[in-house]
Amino acid sequence: MAIFKFPKQAAHLAMAAAVAFGASAAQPAFADDILTVGNPFPPFSLDPALSGNGRAGTWLLPTYEPLVRTKADGSFEPALATSWQVSDDALSVTFTLRTDAKFSNGEPVNAEAVKKSVEYFVNKKGPFYVNLASMTSVEVLAPDQVKISLSEPNPAIVSLFDQNWNAGAIICPAMIDTPDVLLTESCGAGPYVLDSANSISGKTYVYTPSETYYDQSKIYWDGIKISVFQDQNSGVQALKANQLKLLISDPFTGHSNRAAVGDSLRLVTSPLQWAGLVLTDRIGEVNPALADIRVRKALNMGIDRDLVAKAMFGDLAYGTDQIQAKGFVGYDPALEEMYPFDVEKAKALLAEAGYGDGLRVKATYVTSTLNDALFQAYAGQLSQIGVTLFADPKTGFAGLRQANKDRTYETLLFNTNSGIPDLAKFQTLSPTGSLNAYATTDDELTALIDKASATVEPDARKAAWEAVYRRVTELAWFLPVLGIDATYFATSDIETPEIGQSVIIDLAWVKPANK
Repeated sequence: MAIFKFPKQAAHLAMAAAVAFGASAAQPAFADDILTVGNPFPPFSLDPALSGNGRAGTWLLPTYEPLVRTKADGSFEPALATSWQVSDDALSVTFTLRTDAKFSNGEPVNAEAVKKSVEYFVNKKGPFYVNLASMTSVEVLAPDQVKISLSEPNPAIVSLFDQNWNAGAIICPAMIDTPDVLLTESCGAGPYVLDSANSISGKTYVYTPSETYYDQSKIYWDGIKISVFQDQNSGVQALKANQLKLLISDPFTGHSNRAAVGDSLRLVTSPLQWAGLVLTDRIGEVNPALADIRVRKALNMGIDRDLVAKAMFGDLAYGTDQIQAKGFVGYDPALEEMYPFDVEKAKALLAEAGYGDGLRVKATYVTSTLNDALFQAYAGQLSQIGVTLFADPKTGFAGLRQANKDRTYETLLFNTNSGIPDLAKFQTLSPTGSLNAYATTDDELTALIDKASATVEPDARKAAWEAVYRRVTELAWFLPVLGIDATYFATSDIETPEIGQSVIIDLAWVKPANK
């Protein structure tokens, strides 16, 4: 019989989260005309070229208008660009820009400004520059037309310039000339402007309406206030006390509090992430055991994924053996049978590899309510096969980046969006990707990725990416455990866009329910 070891710390976290909605707070609620948001992730940087993305890039959403917006169904809608054309070979995209957009400092948004911003994004070599590492040129074809060319085909090239991937967060030319200012100020073409005088670095960020935004009718709030709530229990208490209208949360907290959510609060969820361990040290530089595929396969057999999913997340998660989420190109149901939970077989593989007497493995992660609980669950499960998982917690993404730079990773406990494989590959599989600290490569995998990236026809593209993810799963470069829902809490007096393939709730389009 499988035993789910849910240690006291994780149990206490669940209990604390569950009772949080019953707590009261004496602090005053914020004005109804201010959108108040809680985010578990402090900003890695306010410079779009250096920032995190998705939920970790929420800080950029009010101030930087993208070239396009991705909707929940995966289609695009105009933003700074009114139209776009991808070449037949997927080597270039041409954007036609709206002519009435201005940056918050009054500079016009034109092709020259877009060129300067995109080139700055790539040259800064931030967390997501690898998405455009194959960029060969940015050409100004007309004052309102810009062409971006690549050396390698990417059928998802338009997505790189949406509200999630940061390259489309176009920065005003003047600020690029003094980039250090971007660490404390904003200068985008979005509906709001960062009010640095009333913001507290690392804690609270205040935004005021931009007088230069091209569509004043879509400025729905007198201001936006985003506060850091790394402790989700404090976040749900703030919601209950009417101090927040929206909390960027996680499925652990969502499941724990689901029964307490009433008429005044609701959960907004979308299944688009995977959670588990990135087995980063596949070359055995820090931990020689991880270079042995038998060890990596044993780790994959050492966790009862379905049990963890049900115990911690209810219906907000499912067990999975692969790093692509259900509903996205490349997901293959057949891969879910590759690493069934089998304690005895896992132990046998470890013994065959020379680790029958036990193995210690380090897990590095950013501490949060979710990650702390996941670590406890993973450690409890792996102890059944003789593996001691020990924690290397960091207080922010800067700590992860430093560990990457110092090459001290063994494994990385991480939760990340799956999404479009043409983009996800850059972070997870590329030798320069942020989740490939030791630049691991595999010739067969590289050939499969190249083929998939060059395939445009939908059915052939689906099959090609399924082959990629099958090879990734065979190599056991990762220990995927869960497919999880992106989870938000929202009050009943706001209207939020659907998440879906847009990956995030775009704060620019959150509005009062009565508007």
